[in-house]
Amino acid sequence: MAFIGPTYSTFRGQRAKLNLQDPIEAAVYEFTGGTAVKFYGKPQEVWAALERMRRVDERQVKRSAEFPRPTGRVLRDFYMALQAGDRISAEKELQYLFDRHRLDALNLLFLRVQLLAELEQWRDLVELPELSNLLQIRCPFAVTQALLKAVYRIHLQRFEEDNAPSSAVAYFREVIFPRYSNLFTVRAGSKISEVLKLFMLVAVGGEPPKPALRDELLATLGIDESHRYYLQRLAALLPDVTPPSQGDPLQQAEQLLRNGDYDQAFSLLCNVRLSKDKVRLLFQCAYELQTLAVEKVALQAFDKLNPEDQNALQTVRWNRDYLVQLWGNDAEVNKETPASESVPSNWLQWLSKLDKEPHWERALEVARQGSTEWDVADWLSEPSTVKQFIQLQERIFSNAESVLHNALPYLLAFFQKDEQFPRCEFLPLYCCLLELLVLGTQGGDADLILFNELAVALLFLGMDGAKYIEIIDYALELWQRFAAPKKVDWVLDFIDVLVLYPCPAKEKREQLLFAAADTLRRFAGRIDETQWRIFRSLIKDLTLEESLPNLLGEEANLVEQNLDFEANIFQKLKGKSVLIYTLTESVALRVKAILEAACQGVTVYLSHDKGGNDRLRQWVKNSDIVVMVTASAKHAATGFIEANRPSHLAPILLVNSKGSASMLRIIRQYLAK
Repeated sequence: MAFIGPTYSTFRGQRAKLNLQDPIEAAVYEFTGGTAVKFYGKPQEVWAALERMRRVDERQVKRSAEFPRPTGRVLRDFYMALQAGDRISAEKELQYLFDRHRLDALNLLFLRVQLLAELEQWRDLVELPELSNLLQIRCPFAVTQALLKAVYRIHLQRFEEDNAPSSAVAYFREVIFPRYSNLFTVRAGSKISEVLKLFMLVAVGGEPPKPALRDELLATLGIDESHRYYLQRLAALLPDVTPPSQGDPLQQAEQLLRNGDYDQAFSLLCNVRLSKDKVRLLFQCAYELQTLAVEKVALQAFDKLNPEDQNALQTVRWNRDYLVQLWGNDAEVNKETPASESVPSNWLQWLSKLDKEPHWERALEVARQGSTEWDVADWLSEPSTVKQFIQLQERIFSNAESVLHNALPYLLAFFQKDEQFPRCEFLPLYCCLLELLVLGTQGGDADLILFNELAVALLFLGMDGAKYIEIIDYALELWQRFAAPKKVDWVLDFIDVLVLYPCPAKEKREQLLFAAADTLRRFAGRIDETQWRIFRSLIKDLTLEESLPNLLGEEANLVEQNLDFEANIFQKLKGKSVLIYTLTESVALRVKAILEAACQGVTVYLSHDKGGNDRLRQWVKNSDIVVMVTASAKHAATGFIEANRPSHLAPILLVNSKGSASMLRIIRQYLAK
C-alpha cells in the first residue's frame, strides 16, 4: 500500500482472485498457494515502485532472535578450543565475549595471552601492542607464566641451543631484565623449564646475586635431565657468596615483600613461629603469588590463631576482604568450618566442596588453577581415588550440572598433560569424562575433536565389547544431533580411528558408517572430492566395496565421477614435496595414497620419529609443505621441526586431529590460498 497502492495502481490491499483456467495464474497459484496480488496500472511505474520497495527492504537491518549464552559456558568453550588446539573456535569465543561486553578489556587481554601461549605463538605474544601495559599491572598467575615462557623462547633459547650460558647471562643482565623486570617477582614454585631457567638467570645475573634462589632451583624435583644440565651450567657461573647476617625473620620477610621478592618471603615465613604478623604477611604473599598451595598455607596458619588474634587481624579491611575472597561471602556463617578447607588440594576435595556448596563462587576459578598446579602422580598412590572421583561426580551431577560441564576443559587439561597419558589405571575415569562431554556438548568443533582424542585413548588402552559399543553409541548420538556437511570430517576421522584398532562389535561400527553414508547421500552436492576419496578408502578397509551402491544409492555414480574425472586442487602439488609428521602411521599412509592418486608427480615423506634426527632435519628444511599433526606429536619432535623450518619457506601446517580427513582438509585449504 505504501510503495504502490493507489498512487500507481488500483491496488487496495486485496488478495488476487486467480483464474485457474489460465496457465500462468494456475502456475502462480501452485507456487504461492493463493497468496498473490495483482496490480492494474502502468507496468513500468509499478515495476519501478516494486524495485524501490526491494531496495529499501535490503537496507533494513535483519534481526534474529538470539538466546544469550551464559559467560561460564562461553569460557568453557574457549578453554575447550584451546585444549583442542582450535584457534579459530577460540577466537570466535573471544569475539563473542567482546561483542556482548561480557568481560572488560583487561580480562579479554588476559584470555588472549593464554590463547597465544597455549598455541605456542610466542612471537605474537611478545609483540602484543598491549605488552607494555601488561608489564605494569598485577596479572593472573597463568598470564605471568605465559609471558615468561614467551620471553625465554624468543630471546634466550638460542643461547641454550648454542651452549652459551655466559652469553645468556650477559644478555639477560643488559637487555632482558631491564625490559621485563616486573615479571621476575613471582615464580610461585613453578616447574616449567623455561621459568626455572629464567629465574636461574635472575639468581646468577641479578644485582645482587641470589645464591639461595640458585640452590632452591637446583633442588627442584621432577626436572628433565636435559633441562637440569643447562640449569647446572648457569648455576656454575655464580661463585659462592657469603650469606648476609641473619636478623629477625619477620622483618626480613617484610623487607623482601617491599622489594617484590615474594617467593623468598614466603619461603622464609614457612619456617617462622606462628603469630598474627606472620599470617598478615602470608596473606600478602598469597595475594601476590596467586597459587592454591600458598593460599592453603596462609589459611591453615590463620586457622591456628586464637580467636582474639583472628578478630584483630580482620579489623584491617584489606585482611578481611581478602579472607572473604578466599573463604567466600558466607565466611561469617561458616566459622565452624576451618578457613583452609575453602581451598582444595586435589580434585576429590574440589568435588567434595562442590557437593556441600553447589553454588560455590570460586569453583571454576579453582578448577582452572588446580588443573595446572595439582599433580597426577598423587592419584597413583591411592588406588581408590578414581572410584571415589566417579562416585562423587555422579552424586553431585544433578545439583551442580552446569559447573561440571564448564569445568570439563580443566579436567581434560589435567589428565592430558600427564606424560604417561593415557594410563590404564584411569580408564574408568576417561569413560566418565567422555560421558560428561557428550552430555554437555553443543556440537562445537573443539568438543568433537576432544571426543575423538578421548575415544582414541580408550581404544589404545583396550576395552570389552560393551564399552566399545557404548563409545560408538555416543558417536551415533552426536552424529544424530549434529550431522551436517561441516561435521563430515569429524565423523570420517572417527571411523578412520576405529579402523586402526581391534573391533569387538563389527555390526555396530558398520552402523556408524551407514549413518555417515546417509548424510553423504543427503548432502552430496556439498561433499568435496577429498571426503569422497576418504569414504571410499574406509569402505575398502572395512571390505564393504560391494555395499557401496546400497550405501549411497544414485550418489555412487557421483562418487566415481568425483574420484576419476573431476579436476582437483591437489594438482597444485605436482613437482612438489610434502612432509607429514604424525605418530599415527596408518593414517599417514592413507593420506599419502590419496595425495599420490590425486596428483602424479608429488613426493610425500612420512615421519613417525619421537624426536629429532638428521633425516627429519633435511626433510623439514627441503620440503615444500610440512604438515604436523599436533594431536599425536611429542613436544620434543614438534620443537625440533619448528626450530629447523626455514622462515622463507611455507609455514608449518598444524592439524589438531589424528584422522586423515582433517589432515587433507588443512592441505586443501592451504592450496586454495
